[in-house]
Amino acid sequence: MSVLPIDLSESDMDALERGVPELAQRATLVAYVRALGSRGEVLRVAAGDLVRVSSTGVKTIVAKAKPRRKVTVGEVIAVRRISGTQEVKGERHQVPSRSYP
Repeated sequence: MSVLPIDLSESDMDALERGVPELAQRATLVAYVRALGSRGEVLRVAAGDLVRVSSTGVKTIVAKAKPRRKVTVGEVIAVRRISGTQEVKGERHQVPSRSYP
């Protein structure tokens, strides 16, 4: 199957991009419902707690959900990645300055 390129104007592209958040929200809800239906329970974060939600609606607090590390916007942090038995140290990544909902 081949896909033919489509010429879009900037305003057409902007209109399509404005629909991405709603599409992502719907996809997340569908994944949540599917997981709940197939596994009978899901884990989610609510009010700073890790909560197990069952398909019957019962919510159980499992643990406090806290970040491993607090970072500030623009802060450069060093991370280490372990891939199999080889360890890569000293890689540097910058925290994006864009905020996400």
